[in-house]
Amino acid sequence: MHKYAWLVLSMGLVFSVVGCGDESGSNGSGSGGSAGSGGSGGTAGGGGSGTTATVTGTVSVEALAGSSNVEGATVGVLGTTTTATSDMNGDFSLESPVGTVLFLTTAPNTWGELLADDVPAAGLAGLDPQVLADDVVAEVASEIGQAIDPAKGIVVVEFGGEVATGGETADLGVTYGVALVFDADENAVLGNTLIAGGDTVIVFANVDIVADVMPTATGCSLEFPAAVYPAQAKTITAVDVACP
Repeated sequence: MHKYAWLVLSMGLVFSVVGCGDESGSNGSGSGGSAGSGGSGGTAGGGGSGTTATVTGTVSVEALAGSSNVEGATVGVLGTTTTATSDMNGDFSLESPVGTVLFLTTAPNTWGELLADDVPAAGLAGLDPQVLADDVVAEVASEIGQAIDPAKGIVVVEFGGEVATGGETADLGVTYGVALVFDADENAVLGNTLIAGGDTVIVFANVDIVADVMPTATGCSLEFPAAVYPAQAKTITAVDVACP
């Protein structure tokens, strides 16, 4: 599943802001805010049949001080009223539709996460969603000189593998403010094309709130093609892609 330690690692290094990639919309300036918790927008997701199965996992948060499990986080199935609250160890359990499901996780003082996964009839263990602390997002915004608006969303497109081959490109079918990739030294670089030896993620910030961000990746396919990925306020929508 998606982990955001790469953002924290990049905090101690010099950011390299070179070029503007193919970003849509207009870029802002200044540092990001920290208002509110993950918002709503769109009702995509949900498994196909009325059959349900048990999903379990542990919620964690990535902050500048490190990662830890989260008590009191809310995990829900997008488009339904089904939710669960994580216990003192961050653990949760809920009944989910069977099929491709979008799980929304929120916690105070964090950016929430919207994560797709396939839930089999036998159930799913180890969902392990992760939210991102406000201080990390604010620090990234400060370092790159771009405001990250909590009234808008973030979309993270992740390619397989430990490091990027280089040249892999992703885009969204909606307006966003800025796109970032990370080089081999964890420096942030503006653009939507992966750098050889760097991280395998492309981050789109200030994404308009829509029911479907329509992600695409050149020469690759979505790992969960049945999923529709919305952008939500103060929420990170995680998109996995698979390449031949």
